[in-house]
Amino acid sequence: MKGVLLVTIIVTVTSINANSQDVDAAWNNFKLDHGKEYRNLREEMLRKSIFVDNFNTIVEHNNRFNQGLVKFSLKINEYADMSAEEFKRTLNGYRKSKMTAGDIDVIHFVPDENVEVPDEFDWREKGAVTPVKNQGSCGSCWAFSSTGALEGQYFLKTGQLISISEQNLVDCSHEHNNIGCSGEAYPYEEADGECRYNVSGNVTSTKGYAVIENGNEEYLKVAVATVGPISVGIDASASSFMFYASGVYYEEACSSGANDPETELDHAVLVVGYGTEDGEDYWLVKNSWGAHWGEEGYIKMARNRNNNCGIAAEATYPLNY
Repeated sequence: MKGVLLVTIIVTVTSINANSQDVDAAWNNFKLDHGKEYRNLREEMLRKSIFVDNFNTIVEHNNRFNQGLVKFSLKINEYADMSAEEFKRTLNGYRKSKMTAGDIDVIHFVPDENVEVPDEFDWREKGAVTPVKNQGSCGSCWAFSSTGALEGQYFLKTGQLISISEQNLVDCSHEHNNIGCSGEAYPYEEADGECRYNVSGNVTSTKGYAVIENGNEEYLKVAVATVGPISVGIDASASSFMFYASGVYYEEACSSGANDPETELDHAVLVVGYGTEDGEDYWLVKNSWGAHWGEEGYIKMARNRNNNCGIAAEATYPLNY
């Protein structure tokens, strides 16, 4: 059976690439650029088969981008030898909080009447956003999204920008601890571990969070401009998100719509601004897959397009006391 599988993989790869030196060159460059090594020939052939599928998808999409049919481009990155489902299982670990209103303070964000906000906004320019981080192979996106929002609130309160420990959340959030060790005091390890929270390393805490109305992109815009970076859950299940390179990301296959029971959120990110590019409104979103991904770790996601990818379905920020 194993022999049949190996032959099938080899035949599949060969048939796709029979006249494609470009794909072979791309595969070799991919392995070199990202230091890819595989345990044996069987695994390498499997990974190459997946890579070829992804490569062809990216080329086809970028042809449409060059024709002006879509507004964003894709690129090969370190995940190109992973299937979309495998990638989702590994990195997209969004989890909805199990805490109830009895555990912590929960308020609903309501903008001030007649509030006016600018057409474009970017918290990076104000100094409220730490450098892009990398969650590695741990599905801890929720922790990075949460700390990003808390880092912003801490900056607005103190004028100091610090890196808050994601590992503290990964290890200790089930205890509802303060979540405020500095990153250096509690370094990230890409895995669940024992809670080692030490109050002496605490720099900030939160006792609750504010919820932005489900699917209300106008409320989200006001919150971003007046409150700070906002933690959001999104549907990042499409392979187009996995390989995003530049432009304004709009995915028809994404879950969308306010209060839509079919909206499936599987990834957590941080909205740090908004704007318009070539006539397309966007949310400026900080991801946690390293600065190599997307636009130096960021993605511009479609704004005012029926809550595309559910970006305003679960938007929150911490109440920093």
